[in-house]
Amino acid sequence: MSVTSTATTNEQPDDRWTTVRVPLPCEEIRDAVTVFAHAHGFTADLAGPRTLWLRTEAGEPMADVRWKPAAPAEPFTIRQSPQSGAGTEVLIEPRPEGRLPAEALHRHLTDHHALPYTPAELNGIRTGMPLLNHYSTPAPPLTGWAMIFRDHYLKHSVGFVTAMERAGIPARWILTLDKGDRTLGRDRVHATFTARGYTSTLLDNAHVNNPAAHTPELAAVGETVDAFIDAAHRAGRRVLVVDDGGLLARGYGTHAARHRADAALELTVSGLKRIAAAPPLAIPVLNLARSQAKTRLGYREIADSCLRRLRTILPDRKLIGRPIVLLGYGVLGSRLAAQLRALGCRLTVVDTDLPTLIGAAEDGYTTCRTLTDALLATTPTVIIGTTGEQALTADDIPLLPDQVLLAPFATADFSHLTEHPRYSRTTVPGLGVRFTLPGPRTITLLGDGRSLNLYEADSIPTGGYDAYRAATLIAAHALTTTKTPPPPGVHTAWADTAIQAAGLWDAYYTLHCTNHPATAAAPTGGPVPGAVPGRRPGRAAVVGYGTTGRLHTRTPHQSPDHPDGDRP
Repeated sequence: MSVTSTATTNEQPDDRWTTVRVPLPCEEIRDAVTVFAHAHGFTADLAGPRTLWLRTEAGEPMADVRWKPAAPAEPFTIRQSPQSGAGTEVLIEPRPEGRLPAEALHRHLTDHHALPYTPAELNGIRTGMPLLNHYSTPAPPLTGWAMIFRDHYLKHSVGFVTAMERAGIPARWILTLDKGDRTLGRDRVHATFTARGYTSTLLDNAHVNNPAAHTPELAAVGETVDAFIDAAHRAGRRVLVVDDGGLLARGYGTHAARHRADAALELTVSGLKRIAAAPPLAIPVLNLARSQAKTRLGYREIADSCLRRLRTILPDRKLIGRPIVLLGYGVLGSRLAAQLRALGCRLTVVDTDLPTLIGAAEDGYTTCRTLTDALLATTPTVIIGTTGEQALTADDIPLLPDQVLLAPFATADFSHLTEHPRYSRTTVPGLGVRFTLPGPRTITLLGDGRSLNLYEADSIPTGGYDAYRAATLIAAHALTTTKTPPPPGVHTAWADTAIQAAGLWDAYYTLHCTNHPATAAAPTGGPVPGAVPGRRPGRAAVVGYGTTGRLHTRTPHQSPDHPDGDRP
C-alpha cells in the first residue's frame, strides 16, 4: 500500500513526516527497521534508545526513525471496550534526499507490521451497522462468485467487505482496491484486509485521472486485477465488481476486455461519467450512485460529514454569519447549502446548469452563473467545491481574496492550483497547502486537493452509512442470484426495485423513525424482516424551550422566527 508524499515546493523536511502504528513491542522495532535497511542497501544506525538513522552505505542520511509506546486508541464506538496492548507508534522523518526510502519504509511497516482491527473493534463495526449485519446472511449465499471491491479505506468499507464475506464469498476470492485518499486509519484497514486473507492493493484516483503520468503504477495494479479475474474464472467463479469510480472505466466491463468481469455495481457519479465515455458495456452494471438509497439517505450522511470535517479542521475560524461561495447545487451541494444556511452562513451558490441554478435561486439563495461573477459580487471566507469538475480557472486567480480558504468536497474543483507548478506553495501539516499568489496574497487549499471529508478523517459514521451499505449488499445479492439478470448496460430502476423488495425501507423506518420496538412482519418479496432488533429509534428530547431550546428543535429549513416546527 503506497503512501502519498506531502512534499511540495518550499517545504522543509519536517513537513513530510509520517507515522504508522504497529502491533510490535518497542524492543522489536529496531530489528524490523534493520531488516528493511539491509534489504534495500541502507544501514540502520542506533542514535538513541528509540531512534535509528537510516543512511546509505556512503553515510548519506535518508531518514530518521523514532518510536514510542502507542497510547490506547480512542474507541470509535460507544460499545467498544478499552483495549490493552496498543503496540508502538513509529515516526518516519525523511531527510532532504530521503523521501522515496522513507515512503518505502512506511510501506514495509504497513504491509508487514501494521495493526489490524482487533476482534472487539471489528465487532464494534459490525454491531454499529445493524441493517448491513442483518442482510449479510441471505439465502442462497453468494457461492460461486469472487469480488473486486474498490472504495475508500474507511471503517464502513470494512463493514461492507466483511459482510460480503459472511454472505458467502470466501476471503481468498476478495480483492480490495484503495482509492488513495489519506483516510484516517487506512493502514489499519489494509492490515485488516490482508489479515483476513483478502488481496489488498492501491488503484489511486489520481492515477486513474491522469493515466499518462502514472503508466507504471497502473500497469502494476492491472496485473494484479487481471490475474485475479483469470484465476477466478479458471476456478469456475464469476467476478462481481463493486466499483467506486475507476475500475470499470479501465475497460473491465467492455466487449474488448481480455480480462472481463461478469457483473458490477457502480457507486459514484464520477464513475458513471467515466463509463459513459468508455466503449459500450458487455455486462450489467447496477447504478447505486443514483439509487434512492444513496440519494435519500447516503448523501445526507456525506453532507453531514463534509460540514463536520470543515468545522473540525478550522477550530479557530468563525463560520456563522460569514460569506461562503458554494460551487455546485447538485445532490451533495444542495444538502450542504441547507446545513450552511442553518448555521447562519451568507451563501452564494454557483452552478453552470441553469435549471439547477434556478432551483437554488427559488430556494432563496443568492446565485451566480460563474465563480468569476461570485467573486466580483462577494468576498468569501470559504469557497466550497462539490462539482467534481474543474471550477476554478486561471481567470479566477486574480479575484481570489487574501486568506480565502478552499474546501474541496470533490476532487477536481480546485485542480488548476494543484496541477500548475507556477504557484509557490507550502504544506501546512494537518491543514492543507498554502499558496502564495501575486499581490501578495495567500490562499489555503484545505486537505490535499481531494475530498476534504476524507482527509486524515473517517468522518462518515458507520451507523450513518449502514443503510446505503446494506442497499449495496442487497443489490449485489439480487444481481448475482437472479435467474433473469438485466441486459448489458447501466440500470438504476433494477437496483431500486431489488432494494425495495428486500424490505430495506421498512426496516430502516422501523429502526430509526418509530417510537415503538420493532415488531413488523417480514415484507412480501424478501426474506428480511421489516425490523432490526436491538436498536432504539434515533430520537431526542429537549428539556427547556427558551432561546437555546428553540435553536435545538429547529430543522435546517426553519428560520429563527419560525413559531412551531417539528416537536421533539
